[in-house]
Amino acid sequence: MTKYTVKSELTGTPWQIENRTKKHKFIVDESASGKNVAPNPVEYLAGAVNSCISISAGMIANVHHLDVKNFKVTNQAITTKLGHGKSVVSEMLITVSFDSSMSKEEKQDFLAHTLHVSTVYQTVSQSIKTYVELED
Repeated sequence: MTKYTVKSELTGTPWQIENRTKKHKFIVDESASGKNVAPNPVEYLAGAVNSCISISAGMIANVHHLDVKNFKVTNQAITTKLGHGKSVVSEMLITVSFDSSMSKEEKQDFLAHTLHVSTVYQTVSQSIKTYVELED
């Protein structure tokens, strides 16, 4: 088991948050602040999913010496308003592309394996409708 701790604190406005990990600091800024100096929480969530998928792909390709280049992930996170100021991330439309000499079936198998071992993707896809498409 591994534990990850992130400490968060409002910084000056109700829209900006400073997050700290052991060695890193990152800001979250909701666009309502008018400053737009950092990604908002939904953008960070989508980025976390993309990053975990990409890291998983890189590790699998490296360990198995696979021909995978230019691995790219695009994630459209869609929110739905529920009323009374409440909204949820209702869907993620994820597109993956990469260059390889693999056949289409081998690319699909590689992507399936990648998604299977991606911790953040697996966690998020259990509670959000998630659609993944492999681009040619």
